[in-house]
Amino acid sequence: MSEPAQETIVVNRSHGLPYSKGVMAQSLSATGLGPERAYELARLIERRLAERGESEIGVDGLRALVQEVLAEAEDEATVRRFREWQRLDRLEAPLIVLIGGTTGVGKSTLATMLAHRLGITRVIATDVIRQVLRAFFSQDFMPAVHYSAFEAAATVEGEGPGDELPAFQEQAETVGTAVAAIIERACDEGTPLVVEGVHLVPGGLDPELRARCVAVEALLTVEDPDLHRGHFTLRGGSRPADRYLDSFEAIRRLQDFLSTRARKDKIAVIENANADQALGRLMGLVLDTVGQLEDQPSRVPRPRDPT
Repeated sequence: MSEPAQETIVVNRSHGLPYSKGVMAQSLSATGLGPERAYELARLIERRLAERGESEIGVDGLRALVQEVLAEAEDEATVRRFREWQRLDRLEAPLIVLIGGTTGVGKSTLATMLAHRLGITRVIATDVIRQVLRAFFSQDFMPAVHYSAFEAAATVEGEGPGDELPAFQEQAETVGTAVAAIIERACDEGTPLVVEGVHLVPGGLDPELRARCVAVEALLTVEDPDLHRGHFTLRGGSRPADRYLDSFEAIRRLQDFLSTRARKDKIAVIENANADQALGRLMGLVLDTVGQLEDQPSRVPRPRDPT
């Protein structure tokens, strides 16, 4: 089917831009739709605009049309998620997403994918923070940051998932101080942020910082040991698989520790056996959190045109 010849300008306040299928597809994918389906619906919306024969449409009018198309082509749950996605533009407090998990569970990949769907441009890895601390502080002055998280987990023997890991917790607290400073600045600036890393111990976000943002916490896991091992073989560059596989038991033990903490503090635990499904659960967690804000006082919008 040929593309509509007429171009529709989407007007937001005093300026307008041509309707973009690519931008609309990105917005629709935030509801959990797959990329192909999102683009298909974006084309359908474009045809509906052409059928109207109008050269311009306001942002509110376009949103109403999108919800009409979603109600016809999908279901009410998709419409609800789209509405919640739109609320992200109206949050006075910044959205802060914290994705924890041990080494090799896919945190970096999913954090990047989630940030793209949410339109967030700042993604911080706690391993990068640890590397910066290592560069500034000697091992004698700050020994906790001079070994990897799984090396810290391996320093104490134990068998149960609830065993304490003091060396790892010391490292997590040290890195966590820097993470808190970054989140505090994001709150001051009103800037949304995704933070990922093993040092995000579930339930560790300071209550005062939590009150200043819309916080979403999740712990990624890979329950199948063979699948978890397979993740390391896909790594390239300067991260040889043997180093991780030699410490695999410590890595699994660290996952048990984090999972126990997450369940104790009622933090969402998301199995990453399939990246698309895990991403869908992360998106659902974000949108559900935003949806729970509906009974709170209205918030000042932050300008962003998702259309």
